[in-house]
Amino acid sequence: MASIRNIFLKGVETVFNVFNEAVKSGTYNVDIDDGFVTATTSTDTIRCIFETFEEKDVAVLSFSELIQPQDIKGLMPSVDLVNCEMTTQGYCIFGTEKYAVEAFELDPMDVIYTLLLRRV
Repeated sequence: MASIRNIFLKGVETVFNVFNEAVKSGTYNVDIDDGFVTATTSTDTIRCIFETFEEKDVAVLSFSELIQPQDIKGLMPSVDLVNCEMTTQGYCIFGTEKYAVEAFELDPMDVIYTLLLRRV
């Protein structure tokens, strides 16, 4: 019998397949300062659906006090992170656009991240 988490994972994949035109593909990057002159970058290929923040988000998101009018809410499947750990030192690149991860939440089933993205 499939676990409830696997059912949610399949549901997220279905949503990302059905709404394929809304899905942005890019990379999630974390620069690692290992003490050498050049920092290394850990990278994962990711998918993200952009949304605008709404009034209801202010009531439910733990990072609501950080939201600024130009910020983007990104929804990203947790399974896209393989080499990296989600952190506020990370950033996403979609084509020529770069976004800093200002804050994030992971749902209780560890299926999807809600990201506070700020264009840099």
